[in-house]
Amino acid sequence: MPTKDRSELLERALGSVLGATASVAEQVEVTVSDGSADDASAQVVRRLLTGWPGGYRYVSNRPALSLPGNINRAMGLATGEWILQLHDDDYLLPDAGAAILETIGRTPPGERVLLFGVDIVDLHGVVHRRQRFRHERYLEPEEALRHVLRNSSFVRVPAAVVHRAAFEDEGWYDTTLGGTCDTDMWVRLFARYGVRCVPSTTCAYTTHQGAATAGMWNPGTIRVNREIFDRAVARGVVPERSIRRWEADFFYQFILAGAYRRLRLRQRAEAREVLRLFDLPEIRHLGASPRWLPVRVAFAAATAGVRRRHESGVHEDR
Repeated sequence: MPTKDRSELLERALGSVLGATASVAEQVEVTVSDGSADDASAQVVRRLLTGWPGGYRYVSNRPALSLPGNINRAMGLATGEWILQLHDDDYLLPDAGAAILETIGRTPPGERVLLFGVDIVDLHGVVHRRQRFRHERYLEPEEALRHVLRNSSFVRVPAAVVHRAAFEDEGWYDTTLGGTCDTDMWVRLFARYGVRCVPSTTCAYTTHQGAATAGMWNPGTIRVNREIFDRAVARGVVPERSIRRWEADFFYQFILAGAYRRLRLRQRAEAREVLRLFDLPEIRHLGASPRWLPVRVAFAAATAGVRRRHESGVHEDR
């Protein structure tokens, strides 16, 4: 668990871990890497985890690490055979621990990545969408890459459980990639190991304005994600022509997801700013995504007539 300056959310997340894994507590170790400026999170950790049967490890990082650096530190503290990464604003659902361990116990040797169902919620825990699999199945590397490179939301971090050996073989998160480091990780892991998709829902992924991903919709993120696609091509698992075809779907969905978040908050001007990412030369070069083009048209209509007054910083509707 990486955390920074969100002790109240950390308390909720840690509490969910204790409740979700109570029946298998001796098999669950908890590690926390903290970049907070004060001791509030440390106090939460000590209060909740002292005496935890599976043990826990805590470290305070000052100065604070980057987001991928904090993630790597938390995982580096772990000694378990399998690792689940839980950000402080996400949480586990009741009995998730037993479901995960049961799945691990019957996973064929050599498989290294498990992906469970996830509820998409707001800060109040209200479910806005359920992302799950109808049937359990293993996706070979080529098929796994098709899913993650066509669907920017295919993997929600707390829904993934990865064998420690996979991280040791592929390396930790790339700290040079910032907030997109997770996409790069899934490409690397899926290209090598594929993924087993499991219908059980084990966690909740929270979307909110304070999330680390909230500021990702900008030209810099587009450029970094395009680099990740180039890396996927270099892997040689899938023909380049297939990856380039999936790339349009990925970026269309990514940009539209950012606009949708703002439209839900009735921030039409901000949504229009996100939609302007479609005007970047590197996005225009990809061509349209037939799958997502109707949504783009609808969102363009929803933000029509909005202008930004840069001089005053005031947003207004015409």
